[in-house]
Amino acid sequence: MAEFFFEGIKEGKRVKGKVSASQKREVLARLKADGIVPVEIREATRRRFLFKRELHLRKPSEEDLSFVLLQIGVLLESGMPLAHSLQLVAQQVEDQRISGALLSVKADIERGEPASSSFRKTGLFPDFFCEMLTAAETGENLERIFSMAGHHLETVADLKGRILNAVIYPAVVIGFSFIALFIALKFVVPRIAGILEGMGRDLPLMTRLVILFADGVSLLFWSLPFLVLVAFIFRKRIFKAQNIDRVVTRLPGIGKIRKFFDLSRFAYTLHLTLSSAVPLTRAYDIATSSISSLKLREYLKSRRDDVERGVNISEILKGSGEFPPLFINLFETGENSGELERMLSLIADIYRRESLRMINLWTRMIEPVSILIIGTVVGIIALSVILPLTEVTSTIGR
Repeated sequence: MAEFFFEGIKEGKRVKGKVSASQKREVLARLKADGIVPVEIREATRRRFLFKRELHLRKPSEEDLSFVLLQIGVLLESGMPLAHSLQLVAQQVEDQRISGALLSVKADIERGEPASSSFRKTGLFPDFFCEMLTAAETGENLERIFSMAGHHLETVADLKGRILNAVIYPAVVIGFSFIALFIALKFVVPRIAGILEGMGRDLPLMTRLVILFADGVSLLFWSLPFLVLVAFIFRKRIFKAQNIDRVVTRLPGIGKIRKFFDLSRFAYTLHLTLSSAVPLTRAYDIATSSISSLKLREYLKSRRDDVERGVNISEILKGSGEFPPLFINLFETGENSGELERMLSLIADIYRRESLRMINLWTRMIEPVSILIIGTVVGIIALSVILPLTEVTSTIGR
């Protein structure tokens, strides 16, 4: 069974999508049955350009999926049928993968397939959303499911964007500062040092140190291809997911932000699935898979059998040593009071706010640190240039 992309005309409108079939003849038959006049059909694995293949390696962002789900939710609230809503949104979406997936879902629904399995088959939409659709077998509150899932993905996208901005800004500023330092030390200072040496004068200590530093950086630069080759050969050992996860966890600021983000996403994913009547064990699986920390995710997966046996999740969380006491206490209160869904929503909101607070704190703190680093770099450049110039002028004066 292969996947085929198609473009065609239906009722005077251009449509496109993706279907699974054993051969192109079967695709033609299905398109004809759906009233689509095919313009182009090509196998999904046969890309015409390399960059197109690279673009399809990654799933659409949470922001794009959120926008789509919220649009469908609004159309459903207005009383429009799901199939028609999918058709309208597919025509407005710029991402061809999402547009094709929506049209594929529409075609499946019109053939009588469940919405949950149709969305899951596309491979673009998150598991928790598909499970929420599975729980809504009667079709009641379908617009609520789309709206809740859309708002959740919107929150996830917003937090990810804030974290990325908090990391990129200082990295770019500090990186350019060191590039400026390297250029000055490699091309400006050596010329002045050459003039001094030609006059038989010793270089100032500061200038000698920065030239030595520049030589070391140059050596590292010329060794870079070899280092890249070694890293590529041993990439599976060096860049193991566990190693990267361990490094990220220990990064100042970033590790704590990611932890709060994981706690918020775990709680809210569990809240969404449970409030949509998804069974507890399945909801636990989906919430666990939403966590980015490998260590925490593996621990929760290892305790899945305990959840099936009826052990309270709060007891499982206590044994991890990773969940804060407040998180566990609120979770336990929700289990004991029978208000777990409402308590999970509260927990998610608390740790979402903590994530935002840490991001804002990190951003405010990194600005003066960046300025300090830039000032230090400028000072080193100035001293390494001014001191030799002072020696030159004093020699000329004599």
